[in-house]
Amino acid sequence: LCVFRLQLEQRSSKCLNAHANTFGRRALALHDSDMRYRLRSILLLFFCLASLPSQSQELSFEDRVRGYILANPEVIIEAMEILAERERRAEITERIAAFPELFVDAARLGEGDAAAPQRVIEFFDYKCAPCKAMHPALVEFTDSHPEVRVEMRHLPILTPGSERAARFALATRETYGDKAHKAVHRELWDIQGPLNAAGFQRVATELSLDFQKIAPAMESEAVSARIDYNRNVAIALGVLGTPAFLTPDSMVFGTTDIDALGKLWLNR
Repeated sequence: LCVFRLQLEQRSSKCLNAHANTFGRRALALHDSDMRYRLRSILLLFFCLASLPSQSQELSFEDRVRGYILANPEVIIEAMEILAERERRAEITERIAAFPELFVDAARLGEGDAAAPQRVIEFFDYKCAPCKAMHPALVEFTDSHPEVRVEMRHLPILTPGSERAARFALATRETYGDKAHKAVHRELWDIQGPLNAAGFQRVATELSLDFQKIAPAMESEAVSARIDYNRNVAIALGVLGTPAFLTPDSMVFGTTDIDALGKLWLNR
């Protein structure tokens, strides 16, 4: 039976590969455990089908498998989706592995315990409405799951004001440290109008910071290097929008469904 099953898996693989170009690659967000379960289920179905007594001894193994596939063609599409998703996840993991420092660098700005064992990287933009809308739910999630830290990284891509705000926040960190950086970050979330020098001056004054000291650092090499680095990572990984969330083996962007994201992070 073991030999027979091995032959069955080899033949099933050939059948699946023969139909790959027809049905294409449609990636679905399935977990690895789901993919393994579904592939095993498909092979088990074929195995059981081949093991049942045939009404006609003249029907070969290939005929029975072919008959089942013709009667249930959706299993081929499902198998191709699973294989495509597996390939996509492997490619993403390989790309992310090129930037290991993302998950070990000292915590700068984010939500949750800085020493949490699981780190999620969020790329955000101060003009990103979905980023702002989901942030309270993100804070609630990290409060409820202390094992997860969401480290926030500036990715100003939407407007010139986005980059000005990112530079202001990062320059505040360079000038006054992490505590002031976090305070400025919270204030920038609440700005509804233009992100310009007048707004930054107002934020600095409210926080008892000297904007005249911060302003020169906005064009410093350190601030420019940090923004360039974040953009280069986003380009290398194919991040197409904000918010974008990275773990060592997953990448999700453009979604605000914290429940779905939480399940992904907790099931790693």
